[in-house]
Amino acid sequence: MARPDLNREKIVATAIRIADEQRLEAVTLRSIARRLGVHVTSLYNHIPSKDAVLEEMIDALVAEADLPVGPLTWQDWIRRLAAAMRALAKRHPGAFQLFLRRPARGVQALESLESVIAAFRLDGFDAVSTYCAIKAVNVTVIGLIVDDLARHLHPVLPPESGRFPGDGFPNVAEIQAAAGEADSFGFVLDALIDGLAANRRHDSADARRPASTTDRTAGSAGSGRPAGGGTARKPID
Repeated sequence: MARPDLNREKIVATAIRIADEQRLEAVTLRSIARRLGVHVTSLYNHIPSKDAVLEEMIDALVAEADLPVGPLTWQDWIRRLAAAMRALAKRHPGAFQLFLRRPARGVQALESLESVIAAFRLDGFDAVSTYCAIKAVNVTVIGLIVDDLARHLHPVLPPESGRFPGDGFPNVAEIQAAAGEADSFGFVLDALIDGLAANRRHDSADARRPASTTDRTAGSAGSGRPAGGGTARKPID
């Protein structure tokens, strides 16, 4: 039975809710149809396959995250990206797992990527170090968020005295006592930014100038192809 109010947006929103309430693997066309109270064939009038649903989920999550775009420093971009993705993961812990399995390839993701490429190039990073910097940012941010989610879903309990011989490991005991006061997320981001600044490489001919369409070779960090023109490709590996 078809519902007159059924549309692509409602299907995608339902898929995100299922992923958050259960797990990403629970998202199927049948589970979506069951949640919406329609026959599974009704979904095909709006979306062709489960893979298309997953792609639409990523686009919807990126839109909700409000990734940084426009003129900004690469340092600001990193901090804003990390904050936006961290907040998104807290709101959608199940659906966020999509970012571990496939790249964001929509226009909004590419616009954000275009902005940070320009920022890196303007600050003197050559094409190779820009690519490496973007790779490092994504690995670091995703890793920090996965750690966040793990702690949220499986809180670490204080060790039982009978299982933790603290007297024999004073350094471990001291660090564990300090863990509650540590901002490891911010510490790692600061270390990343400092490390990128220290390891930039310059092109002798084009350092410290805005990126042009001919030198944005990191426009697709996963494929190494320019971001401009053609089919939108994997922006971040």
